[in-house]
Formats: sequence, C-alpha cells, structure tokens
Amino acid sequence: MKPTRLAIPSAGLHRPAFTLVELLVVIAIIGVLIGLLLPAVQSAREAARRASCQSNIKQVGLALHSYASANNDTFPHNLGKESTAPAGGGPPYNTGNRGRSWIARILPYMENTNLYDRMQFDQPLSNADNLDVCGTAIKELICPSDTSRGLMNDRANLGNHPTSGRQWGVTNYKAVAGGNWAWGDHTGVRMTTGRWPNSDNGIDRGNGMICRNSDNQPGNITTFTDITDGTSKTFALGEAVPEWSNHTTWFFFNHTTGGCGVPLNYRVGLVDLFAARGDWGRNYSFFSRHPGGAMFAMADGSTTFITNSIPLSLYRQLATIGSGEAVSLP
Repeated sequence: MKPTRLAIPSAGLHRPAFTLVELLVVIAIIGVLIGLLLPAVQSAREAARRASCQSNIKQVGLALHSYASANNDTFPHNLGKESTAPAGGGPPYNTGNRGRSWIARILPYMENTNLYDRMQFDQPLSNADNLDVCGTAIKELICPSDTSRGLMNDRANLGNHPTSGRQWGVTNYKAVAGGNWAWGDHTGVRMTTGRWPNSDNGIDRGNGMICRNSDNQPGNITTFTDITDGTSKTFALGEAVPEWSNHTTWFFFNHTTGGCGVPLNYRVGLVDLFAARGDWGRNYSFFSRHPGGAMFAMADGSTTFITNSIPLSLYRQLATIGSGEAVSLP
C-alpha cells in the first residue's frame, strides 16, 4: 500500500490584487455616492438652520407682543433723540446720541433683563457701560445660516469701537418700516392711503410697523388698532445680513429697520454685496442667506418664509399696516 501524499500549497500562490482600472472604478463609484449624499446632507443642515432661524424670529415677534401688552397695546419704537437730552438729544448719527432702538426696549421680554439693566439710557452710547453692552452678541438675534455670529466692526455712523479687540453687536432681524421708498434704484415709491400717504420717505415716514426715528415723528408710534390691514397680513419683522449692510446693529436707532420698497434679496449674486455694504439706498432692506428667500414674522406673531419670486407690489403691500389693500400671503 502506497503512503498518502499530502498536498502542500505552493508558496507562490496568492489572491489576485485589484487592477488599476478596477481601483479607479471603485474610486469613481465612491465619488458619485458622495456627490449624491452631499447635497442631501447640506439640505438637511440648512433645513435645521432655517427652523432655528424661524424659532428666533418668532421669539422676537412674541417679545414685541409682550412689550405691547405691558404698554397699553403700543409697540416699541426707535428713539433717535430723547427730548430730555441737551440740545434736542445730541448728535443724531454717532455714539454721542442718547437714543435707543426698539430692540433695546424689548430685551427684558427676551430673557435679557441683565443686559437691559446694564444700559445707561440717560447717557450717550459713548458711555463706558453702554459701549460694553453694545459690544454684546445676543443669540436670539442671530440666524444660524449667517456668518457674522452676532458681532461685526465697520458699522455706519458709529466709527471704530474705542475698546481694542471689541466689535458691535449686530442683528439678523429688523423691523419693517413699510413699503414706500425714495432712494437708490427705487425712487418715488408711494401709496395714496394709510400712514403718511403720498410720502416716499420710507425711513422716517414709512407706512409700516416701526420706522427709523419716532421722536420727531409721533405718528410713527404703532398700536394694535393701527394695524387695520390685519395682523396676519402685515409684516412686523424681516431678516437682514449684517455683512451686506453696515446699517445693522441691535442697539442703534438707525440700524434696526428695513424697507420693502427695495425688493427682497436685491442684487444677491449680481454684485459684491460686502463691498457695497455702505450703499444704504439699495440695502436698507431685507436679505437672507437662506436659499430662495427670507423668514418674516407677521404682526400677529406668526412666521412665514417669503420667496424671492414674490411680486414686488404684493411684497410692498404686506409691509403696510393700514393702506387698505385686500391681500393675502402667497
């Protein structure tokens, strides 16, 4: 009987490796999969940011209502010059001014009482305590899709911050001053009815909720009964992008309103808006980093996303509080 012979594998045998072509095919497939997944991931992230932005602007809108409920149904207003200040309030457009914004007035209703209590309302902005407060970022005023993170320098009329390394607190949410306008590419936009009929001064004589300056324009102070167009059909707040308009801080009366006389997201993608941030006649309006539109809060406290395709006439009509238009949200 012959002995059994064991089969010993040859030391030279091994599993074949991928060829270069196969490796390139695998890499290409992975690249395609990543290319398909990336937009979905980015879309999900933007949806989350937009939901957070919607929550923020709603909280600001509800703070407006809380302020009004505590003040005889009267909404807060900007004050450019206080009547008790020397010489009518001091310089109107710099840190020597004693005026404050409507946002500063609603801080206690946004769980920012400590910040409000630190403000010296009887002193100009140049006061050391005020400068410290005005260099504070407020998280409820920051859209997560924006890149400013609530602080910026180079703000109009304020000059350089006197404290090294500090910046001004900015906001992504401004009040709607109305639908009339007189500057830039949209001059002579008027309405014949409502607040300030036939006026195109959409800054100090706007036909909307809160104008830039109300101390010398008493007709600008808004109550619930003034909103005869319907609170669910009237813009109260809209989004802003501080990088694209240097008239944007949360504390200064000249920096907390915008007009709908200028189209929504005007010139986005057409010009360098950061370089044009001082062009107030074209950017004292509403912008957003959300694709396709911007978030707005209505006078009843609800929120809505307005697309860039909204007809300009409707956009302006929704910005008025009492012009009598029979309109509805798109």
